[in-house]
Parts: sequence; structure tokens; C-alpha cells
Amino acid sequence: MQATRPGTKPRIDGLDGLRALAVVGVLLYHAGIGWAHGGFIGVDVFFVLSGYLVTSIVVARFRQSGELGFRRFWSARFRRLVPAQLALIVSVTIVAALFYSEELADLRGQAIAAMLGVTNWYLIATEGSYFEQLGRPPLLRHLWSLGVELQFYLVFPPLLVLGLKVVRDRLDRLVIVIAVAILASTVYLALVFDPASDPTRAYFDTFARLGAPLMGALLGLIWQPRSLARGVANQAGAKVSAIGAGAVVILLVLMSIADDRSALMYRGGFLFTAIVSTVVVAAIVHPTGWLGSQRAFGHPILVAIGLRSYGLYLWHWPIFALLRPRIDVGWSWGAVFIVRILLTVVATELCYRYIEKPWHMRSADASFAGIRRRLLQPSGIATGQRLAALGGTFLVLVAGIVIALPHHKNDVIAQSLDDGQAALERAAASTTVAPAPGTPTTTQLPEHVPASERTVTVVGDSVLLGAAPDVFKAFGNRANIDAKVSRQASDLGPLIAQLGKEGRLGQVVVAQVGINGVVTDADLRAIEAAAGARPLYVINARVPRSWEGPNNSLVAEMVPTLKEGHVIDWYSESDGRRDWFLNDGIHLTESGRAGYANLIRKAVDAG
Repeated sequence: MQATRPGTKPRIDGLDGLRALAVVGVLLYHAGIGWAHGGFIGVDVFFVLSGYLVTSIVVARFRQSGELGFRRFWSARFRRLVPAQLALIVSVTIVAALFYSEELADLRGQAIAAMLGVTNWYLIATEGSYFEQLGRPPLLRHLWSLGVELQFYLVFPPLLVLGLKVVRDRLDRLVIVIAVAILASTVYLALVFDPASDPTRAYFDTFARLGAPLMGALLGLIWQPRSLARGVANQAGAKVSAIGAGAVVILLVLMSIADDRSALMYRGGFLFTAIVSTVVVAAIVHPTGWLGSQRAFGHPILVAIGLRSYGLYLWHWPIFALLRPRIDVGWSWGAVFIVRILLTVVATELCYRYIEKPWHMRSADASFAGIRRRLLQPSGIATGQRLAALGGTFLVLVAGIVIALPHHKNDVIAQSLDDGQAALERAAASTTVAPAPGTPTTTQLPEHVPASERTVTVVGDSVLLGAAPDVFKAFGNRANIDAKVSRQASDLGPLIAQLGKEGRLGQVVVAQVGINGVVTDADLRAIEAAAGARPLYVINARVPRSWEGPNNSLVAEMVPTLKEGHVIDWYSESDGRRDWFLNDGIHLTESGRAGYANLIRKAVDAG
């Protein structure tokens, strides 16, 4: 445990070690590491820590003086969060203006939302999906979690102080109130979540995510290290640490297997994660336990990473988003991962040394009063004037760049999707593809119909949607296309079955799978069952995401074993053809759309 200034709460090294675990989980998750599929729960660990620490501070100060001292409290939160975040926004804006001007239009709104602490609500309002982004993701999207924390810091402490004044020493009443609030947030999350649609709203919503910080707050009310150092509680340290170690194992398992789209997460999973995280925090802060010692989470290496966890979280995301393997740079995934991590570490260390530590770690000297005293010294006046002039000019310049530069938003993908949608609407208005004359509407396919004359139903997602005009051109009036942005493989079986019931299913079924997420055996079986005896062609994927390899392997292994199953190998066909792809590495250029459509036609006509 580190020594701190009189009147302040001691810093517990083990909590920094827990921060290290949380931020590493988030980084690996965003890097697309398969065995860190659930690393997103690191954010929930941060939420629990924030709730615990804020509540502990409020309770300690209230017991000391009967007040919190809101100015002092919010000033400390400001020094901790805002300077580094502002440095990030300025840096990202400059890089975008110099090298990625097409991002400036979106970046302006993101930057304003971040500075106001409402990134999560901005993303909800602008329908910025956390899960189905196939192009370059918003460069400041990760600040959604800081928005949740800032909103919590703004609202919860005054409510807690009011509650403490009302209940006085009856903390059990506050415990009940917070427990009810946790339950209400959990129920709200379950209600907001819709398994049939994108879960972004549920994931970003402040009210839906309050369960984790409130669990930490609950712990802060009932689990104070000083009171644990006395009596029976003092002797229970080893047992508490053992329980905490078990909770750590559960956290690690969750970081490996949790699914950010799973209904289970939104219907109790996030609450379970918060409870497990709370148990770990409780064990770490126990004064006689070993989980927070240098043998465990208090290890100097973990503490060093944890002290920099805020910077690691801030800087990694835009670096990852600007350096996408096989899209922004032609290197292998492994090489790009190493470069991403190195750049993140360098940016984090610079931020930690020259921004975070001066403003937060040395808060006595870095307080507004301390800075003013130093600047008013004769030697500091000239320096202060120069810094003010330089900083003001710098900020005005950056603001001018963001506001004044032409907004070259890359809308090529959107335009191709609009063109595809228009083609689908024209086709629907002019003709309806039905089985050829003499063909029954059952799954039986007359053998006398040549492959080149069979009607074809093609189903898929936005890649197919963008290529729809070319697919129509390749097949003529034989084609019926049903394509939708962000469609999952799990949607295709029910869709094909519905088309069959409506008599709109062609004599051949073509399904594009694997672009938007993981494909399972069950998904392919459902597609097979819906297609019936019809020839079934499954198009594999070229998508620079972690699920590309596993999906394509499953398709290659399983589809040939299906009844009438054939693989259309788009991955191999498009290998080395960077000119076929737009800047997201997924959607297609004009030549790519033609290549895609011709590949499908050749495969189907070959029988």
C-alpha cells in the first residue's frame, strides 16, 4: 500500500493490478484475439472499481466533516480524466486532418460529445453500432465508457451525500436502496436488449450499465479496509483472498468465453460479471489478505501497468482503428499487432509522464492553486505567457481544422449500398422470381432443367447488397436477391424458409455467410434444411476480422457434406485483388462487384 498525503485515502496497489488485468483484456478483445473473446468485460471491472472508490471517498469524507466538498471532489476527477482525454482528442484530430481527412466529418461530433462526457448517448443517437461496424470504426468510440463514468461521477456523489444525511448511521437503508437500483438497472438492461437486433443501445445506455458501478458502490458502503482490520474480520484475510482468487479465475474464464451479443450477457451476465468483480475487489482491499500483496495483484509489474491503464485505454483504440491489417497497411496481422502495441505503449508513457502525473499523481503541486503560484513567480510568468499563447494558438488551429476543412466523408460504401437497394426495389416492382413453368413449389428440382436456366435465390448481407446490380446483370431475370446490411448467418435459415413458404424461392439457393460475425454448425444446418433438395451454394468470406479464418474453415469442412452443398470460394478468388475492395477491405469496388457476380454465376451454371 502506498503512502499518501495526510487527509487522503491510501492508495491500494492491488487495485492497480486489477486495472492491469482489465485493460489487457480490453486491448486483446479489440485486437481480435480469439481466446480473449470476452475481454470487453474489462470495462465492467473498471466500472466496479470506480463505484467502489468513489463511494469509499464520499463515505470517508462525510464521516470526517459531514460534507463531501464537491469542488475538491470534482476537481480531482477533472484532473484525473480530462487533461489526458483532451490530449487524445487534439492528437487524433491532428492525425485525422493530416492523413485521414475523410474522418473529420464524423470526428467533430465525436470530439464534442467526448468533451461533454456524453459519447455513449451520441453514439446511440447517431446509431453508431459497437458490433456491426465493417468500415473504419469511429476514432473516439471507446470514450463511451468514460461518458458513463463521468455521468456517474456527476450524479451519484450528491445523491449519496443526501442519502448519508438522511439515514445517518443506518447504512443498511442505503444498502437496500442501492441494491434495488442495481436490480432496476439489470431489469432495464434486459428489457432494452432485443436479441433480434443490434444490441448497441443496451450496451451503451447509462441506465442499463449502472449495475456495475452500483455494485462497487454497495461494496464501498459495507466493506471498509480500516474496519476489516479489527476483530474476526482481521483473521479472515486468507480465506477472503482464497475466495477472491476463485473469482479471478471466473473473470479470466469470462474474458475468454463471454459473448458481447449473447442474450445471456444482457439478461444477467453483466450483473454476474459485476458481482464477480466486486468479490475480487473486496479480497484485494482486505488488509490482511494476500490477493492485493506483491505476490499477486500488488506485483510491481502489474501495478505499473495499472497506473497506466487509463492511458492504455485512451490511446489504444484510435491507434488500432487507424492501423488495420490488410486494409491500412499490407502487413500480416501479427506484425500489425506488434506495431499497434508498441505505438500504444509509447503514446501511453508520454501521456503518463507529461500529462497524467503532473495533473493527477502530484495533485498537490498540480492543483489549480499550485499551478497559479508557480506561474506567478517571476521565472514562471514569461513561461506561462508563452505556454498560454502556444496552447491557445494550438487549440484554435485544431478547432479551425475540424470546423473549416471540407468534410470529405467517404460515402462510396453508402452509395454502393443505396444503388444495390434501388436495384432490389426495381426488381421487386417489375418481376417476381418464381419456379419455372412445370416446376412444383416443393423442394423437388426437375432434372431436365439445365443449370444455366434455373432460377436462383441469393441471400446475404451488405456485400451482396452492394453487388446486387452486378448479380442481376450476371443472371438476368433468373435471379431473386434478398440482401440486408448487418445480416447474420443465423438469420439466413429462417429467411430461406420464409421465402419457400411464400413461393419465392428459386430452384437454386446461394447464401453469403461469415461477413458480420461467427458462423456455427447450426447456422449451416438451418440453411440446408430450409433449402431442401435444391442445390445449395455457400459463399465464404473475405473480411479482415478475427472470425474470417474459423468461418471459412467451417464452410470448407461442412458445406461439402451437406445435401446438395457446394462452396463458392470468394476468399481465394479475391486473394491479392486489393483493387476489388473499398477502404474497409470488405465491400467491393466496381471491378470487385463484377468479379463477385461472375464467380457466383460460373459456379451455379457449372452445376
